[in-house]
Amino acid sequence: MTAQRGILVTGARRGIGAAIAIGLAEPGARIVLHHLDARDEVDRVARACRDAGAQVEIAEADLGDAGAVVDLANAAGPVDVLVNNAARPSNVAPADLDVGEWDATFAVNVTAAMLLARKCAVGMRERRWGRIIMLTSATVRMGGPSGPAYVASKAALVGLTRALARALGPEGITVNALSPGAVLTENERELYPDGDRQQADAEIIARQGLPRRLLAEDMVGTARFLASEGSAAVTGQVIEVGGGLVLR
Repeated sequence: MTAQRGILVTGARRGIGAAIAIGLAEPGARIVLHHLDARDEVDRVARACRDAGAQVEIAEADLGDAGAVVDLANAAGPVDVLVNNAARPSNVAPADLDVGEWDATFAVNVTAAMLLARKCAVGMRERRWGRIIMLTSATVRMGGPSGPAYVASKAALVGLTRALARALGPEGITVNALSPGAVLTENERELYPDGDRQQADAEIIARQGLPRRLLAEDMVGTARFLASEGSAAVTGQVIEVGGGLVLR
């Protein structure tokens, strides 16, 4: 690993991506925060990372464009820890799902993750050290409530995680997936009026083992572990961080 640890977090403007980026920020870290059309939001995350002692760079890219993904990887410089967090939501029902929606979802959720992992792994191989963290979803185990394009794309990410873990393990690179449960994010707060959200909260909590809603910050401890020296013997795994929403 390089003396200055390079970290790339996609979808870092808010929510889980922002929380993980801030959680990984520390003196000696150089963090590249990716976003798309959200400079004001990502600037706030950058300030928090700098306050924690990290060097911060900001990169904008449309992850639905393969060329832009490659450009992002090149611009990020040496990356020791890749966090593939960015995702395209899709709630289109099977009867209305077309190839365009399917392809657009897979382009961001799977193809971009593959391209970034492939590009970043080149330098990781040279340094004989690397950590790749994929953000999948409890919907893979539950079959919803998101639409089939989203659920299938997150399932594909699990397969990619395991295949890359096998391929890259001999090079000193671990590849794991963090699977959040029903995390209360800014998107959900904006989606539901307070009364409706209270009912949704009650329904979700009733299905969990823990009697509270999970927050983006609940993902940070697991992400820090997966990015650390301490996770050297952990690879190809899907770690559920869902408060007991799904049990393996």
